[in-house]
Amino acid sequence: MLWKDRTPEEIEKIIEKTAEFIVKHELEDPAILFFESIKPVAPVGGRLGGAAFAWLIPFIGHGIDDYFVVFREPENIEKLLKMIEDKRQVIIQNREKEKKSNNKKIYKFWRRSS
Repeated sequence: MLWKDRTPEEIEKIIEKTAEFIVKHELEDPAILFFESIKPVAPVGGRLGGAAFAWLIPFIGHGIDDYFVVFREPENIEKLLKMIEDKRQVIIQNREKEKKSNNKKIYKFWRRSS
């Protein structure tokens, strides 16, 4: 519910879930652009969005209001952006390690066959 207070653990869980979804579907760039652009108006937008979509909540689920409440705070948006960047860096590092590993395998195969 929009008027229900969320605990810091619930807020962190929502931010983490959102970041996981964004990274899983490789939407980092559009998400960063979107959240950076709405950050200045987030307090007003979150309240207006909650009011505008209140009549839809019974149809789409009561969990949607959590996102309005959490992301109307600019500091939560900042946490989300940092989390997205951190997860993106981990993925990039893993890809680089995998690429180096594959290059070593190819080199060993090439040396054996020559």
